[in-house]
Amino acid sequence: MQLTGNEVIEVLKNEEIEQRIWTAEDQTLIKLDPLFTFLKQKIQENKLVSGEIIISGDEPIHLSVETNLINLPLRYINQISKIIINDPANEVNLYMFVDHPDVTKSGMRIELAASVQSFLDDSESVMGKIALFFDRELKNIIENQKLKAEQKADDNSAETELKD
Repeated sequence: MQLTGNEVIEVLKNEEIEQRIWTAEDQTLIKLDPLFTFLKQKIQENKLVSGEIIISGDEPIHLSVETNLINLPLRYINQISKIIINDPANEVNLYMFVDHPDVTKSGMRIELAASVQSFLDDSESVMGKIALFFDRELKNIIENQKLKAEQKADDNSAETELKD
């Protein structure tokens, strides 16, 4: 699947993205199969897609997979438009995103899953890569949350010692 920059911009501005969102109560209840089925169907229809799983919590975790020419979320229409305007036809790629304050300092991790064509040719291996990416980043979030909790506990105990 190839698109020009202007074709992508038009799809974004006309809100013609095929989008679906699922929710999961916690990290143990994540089901990737509906996401993968949706991606396969819409990509075969040559659509720009965005599939997202939101994991409930005080600070929800957003796991998403999107097609785009560049590694920016489709919701960043203005930034994407500035970068790809008048670009010639290029291969559309499949990107993986994790949004959460504890995933990185910026709160977002983005990685290339594969080109759309590679996904169509060998979806099983690309879906495996996506599953591993989400698993790794969820573990990363848990580790960062533990470190923050330990740091907060250390700070609180240091304050208590200063008062004594």
